[in-house]
Amino acid sequence: MPAPSPDRIRSLAVVGHSHDGKTTLCEALIHVAGATARMGSTDQGTSVLDYEPEEQARSMSLGAAVAHCEWNGVSVNLVDCPGFQDFAGEVAQALAAVDGALLVVGASGSVPVGAELAWDMLRAAGLPAMIVINKMDKDNAAFEATVDALRDAFARKPVAVAIPIGSGDGFNGYVDLVSQKAYQLTGSGTTTEIDLPEVMRDEVKRAHTALVDSAAESDDKLLEKYLEGSPLNDDEVRNALHAATRSGKLVPVFCSASADARSAAGVLDAIVNYLPSPAERTVMGKDSSGTDIEIACDPDGPLCAQVFKTTIDPFGKVSYFRVLRGTMRADTHPYATRLGVEERFAQLGQPMGKTVESVTEVVAGDIGVVTKLGKVQTGDTLCTKDASVTLPALNLPALTYVAAITAASKGDEDKIMTALSRQSEEDPCFHVEHDAVTGEVIVSGLGDIHLAVALERMKRKFSVDASLHPPKIAYRETITGTARVQHRYKKQSGGAGLFGDCTIEIEPLPRGEGYEWQDKIFGGTIPQQFRPSVEKGVRQTLEKGAISGHPIVDVRVRLVDGSTHPVDGKDIAFQIAGSMAMREAVQQAHPVLLEPIMDVSVVVPDTLMGDAMSLLNGSRGKVGGMNPLGDGRSEVNALVPQAEMFSFPIGLRALSQGRGRYSMSFSHYEEMPPHVAQPLIEAFSKEHVGVGDR
Repeated sequence: MPAPSPDRIRSLAVVGHSHDGKTTLCEALIHVAGATARMGSTDQGTSVLDYEPEEQARSMSLGAAVAHCEWNGVSVNLVDCPGFQDFAGEVAQALAAVDGALLVVGASGSVPVGAELAWDMLRAAGLPAMIVINKMDKDNAAFEATVDALRDAFARKPVAVAIPIGSGDGFNGYVDLVSQKAYQLTGSGTTTEIDLPEVMRDEVKRAHTALVDSAAESDDKLLEKYLEGSPLNDDEVRNALHAATRSGKLVPVFCSASADARSAAGVLDAIVNYLPSPAERTVMGKDSSGTDIEIACDPDGPLCAQVFKTTIDPFGKVSYFRVLRGTMRADTHPYATRLGVEERFAQLGQPMGKTVESVTEVVAGDIGVVTKLGKVQTGDTLCTKDASVTLPALNLPALTYVAAITAASKGDEDKIMTALSRQSEEDPCFHVEHDAVTGEVIVSGLGDIHLAVALERMKRKFSVDASLHPPKIAYRETITGTARVQHRYKKQSGGAGLFGDCTIEIEPLPRGEGYEWQDKIFGGTIPQQFRPSVEKGVRQTLEKGAISGHPIVDVRVRLVDGSTHPVDGKDIAFQIAGSMAMREAVQQAHPVLLEPIMDVSVVVPDTLMGDAMSLLNGSRGKVGGMNPLGDGRSEVNALVPQAEMFSFPIGLRALSQGRGRYSMSFSHYEEMPPHVAQPLIEAFSKEHVGVGDR
């Protein structure tokens, strides 16, 4: 099949709430269009798009999957996206590769949280959308109530372009409100024109008038003609709806029952009629000098493409890309702007779920894949070296969940870092770092389910078994009083012995001052060469802690006296004496634990503000202020101990049904309440009983 021209391409992300039928609708669309011999099923494990074992086990989409088909001479790319919020990163990646979106909403009479979150992402990306009210064949399906709920939630932009004939078991067709023609659904997904049911004539007339009014109001010239009393023909209405959809003024609403592919043909017609082609959208980038440039969707121009998704397994890497300008051919050596090198790939193709269909070229506006594309990562720009372009970075959601990861067995400790590196390369919302303070490997993501699935994939792909647990908190010890301690270390075991004797004084410093050493010895009670040894011992205790095993901060240490032995005085003896003196001094100077405090910002619907504040208070948080955002949501700021933040996102999700969002950053260290600190101190004492006694 020859490559399509940009105006004959539609690329769209299929988004919405989990279990509202997004994947099933995509399966129906590609099947009715003839791209698959039979319709895949998520329940039976035959889905083209939900092909990962983790998806089949959980019966939900976990990653963006791509399929394509042809409908009435138009090439349609479908990017099926997860609906669960832990995988919003996959949605963000998909939105960078499309020109519009299909928002799928179940016909329940309400707007679920997944649809709201998807709408927010579409709005932030500036993408036009069409809504499909799905599952019209289910009991209690309520099309009109769902449209009303959508209008309330999305500022009255949604406008029905079709209404269903019947519902539940009686759903058997729809009426195209532009032409006012009725169509009966067939089992094969096609439609047959029928007479308009008599009982629907008044309803159709009202809905048609409302649709034409909306179309006319979106175009000044059309509105003038309409107000003069001249009727608008069907093409004028469709063209106006197409333009209004492209600009975001209107959102067409269709109806569907995707489980048996019914109405799939009508949905495909609506996609072609109302969603824009890549030729109708402008993409901005920067040239080699950093100047903003418009990138026209011209197949004959110099290549400009962006990698929006990467998959990696032991057999190699697959890079999904979208061509914005020019043409990617099988013999192309794309220039990776970030890397500054020309890359080579093994195979060029178009994705159909997990399979790659080989092609000779992928033109501007279309989506393709290449295999074994070197060091290129998700978000990278591919172009020609003499027309270098950098496209904007992907707008990925902020990481909100953190856990420590450990290998299940010592034999996997080396392999786990390789597997984590591969996983982070595949998933840009999966971040790995080594905490130099606690010594742990820390992974960050979008939620507990996100990280759990990442571990499942690592085990399947790289045979690495690992577990997650709350990360260690970087507590600190400090003192609130003063102390003077003398410690003498003496050891004699035949022959030369060890002797070191020092007296130190300690006192607190202001918070954040760290550590200060003062040598206040006058004369030679401790020879000059052994005084640094005492400080070295003091520093050892500073690093290891005295009551909980955490570093000691904000303390001044003063060396004031000591003694030595002409033969047994040794460097190591003074180190030990300094270390033990410091340990004893801290224990006498009213020690306390300091804990890191995070600056937390929580955004929830106004109606949940009280619940959010209660959650923060229950997490030992101190609410600092509230700020209405003016869109039905409010922001509350609080200072919360880091130790309480591991379970916070799970609690926030539960109380807000996924509508809540939060971000946090380190603020300061603060003294821990005694009743919280005491269990940590007691656990350390039991674990180290007898250790360090001299």
